[in-house]
Amino acid sequence: MKAFMKYMLLLILPGLMVGVFSISCTEDELPNSGNPIVYYVRVTDPAKSDSLLVAAFMGDLIAIVGDNLGGVREIWFNDQEAFLTPTYITDQSILVNVPSTPPTEINDKMTMVFADGYTLEYDFRVDIPGPVLASIKSEYVEDGDIAVLNGDYFFDPIVVTFTDGLEAVVDNLEKTKLEVVVPEGASTGPISITTNFGTVTSTFLFRDNRNTILDYDVYTHESWTSPIAYADSMPEIDPCSGNYTYLKHDAVGSWMWTNELTMQYWAPRGIKGNVPVATGSIYDLDFRFEVNIPVEWVEVQMRIFFAPYIEDHGHDNNVHAWWTPWEDGPYTTDGWETISILLTDFNTDNNGNPASIDDLSSLTNLTMMIFGSATGEYPVHICIDNPRIVPR
Repeated sequence: MKAFMKYMLLLILPGLMVGVFSISCTEDELPNSGNPIVYYVRVTDPAKSDSLLVAAFMGDLIAIVGDNLGGVREIWFNDQEAFLTPTYITDQSILVNVPSTPPTEINDKMTMVFADGYTLEYDFRVDIPGPVLASIKSEYVEDGDIAVLNGDYFFDPIVVTFTDGLEAVVDNLEKTKLEVVVPEGASTGPISITTNFGTVTSTFLFRDNRNTILDYDVYTHESWTSPIAYADSMPEIDPCSGNYTYLKHDAVGSWMWTNELTMQYWAPRGIKGNVPVATGSIYDLDFRFEVNIPVEWVEVQMRIFFAPYIEDHGHDNNVHAWWTPWEDGPYTTDGWETISILLTDFNTDNNGNPASIDDLSSLTNLTMMIFGSATGEYPVHICIDNPRIVPR
């Protein structure tokens, strides 16, 4: 009966956090005898003192309430040992952070080891989110090369699977970044990541080839505009998927417009013929491409625009996106990276006035061009591959 009254007292009159969490009791009310016992686990916020816990996230600070707890020497959550602070330990309470390292073996237990060897188990779950896959550095990576995946909660053991069940070798693992070797025979499709805590499948497609406008291997552009770097002839920059084009000049000055600084695709002269760049709503689609920019890019703007089925670039009569990633400072990439531009960001005419794309299905041509500098002369070297329009 006395133990029962003590338990009820702890439920009705939870302790206050003053510097550290404690429960004010007398020895008569909470006798210090018998084996250790845990009555409950709660949050440490005094304003939420009635919030009892059966689980917590990694790193959370929790309060363990019980009796005869002062002799604790170890506390384990699953197979991970927590760090104990002696000043946060009393006979009636313990403040402890749930370990931030994910467990390998999961038993959903909190195990307490005491100075005399006594072991106490208490049902308590550590909630660990499943993996989150936010993006891939480049959607196009050759077999055997490294693909970089960005997200969160990447924990060992981890399995990364490409289309057709091909499993990738993990080259480097961090909580928010994962580097894997693309398996031989990998093809277009989603990527899945599995840990002990769940599975996530990418919303993007690896080597996404939907609505590919140009690949510079089969589908290419006007030959008198930006040159092609051929993958089989040792180009200056290693390719990401076969041939690519590039815009390169040592000193781009004001109002400068040269053939090698434009990439123009005129559908009437192309293999595809009168095929629209895409169909559907501009609110559901992105313009996407891979770039490799080895030289710091500053000040010089890139204009991107589509045009109807004509033998002309259509610069003066179509809707533009102005891609200027250097606005926050000199811009380079670490190898090939995938760039996405919302189709709603194609929102000005050639003079910078507001405009929008009305009908994608009427557009077949594409131009990506460097168009001078406002402040001086600057070098550019921008490699481009696989321009396409894909679902957002």
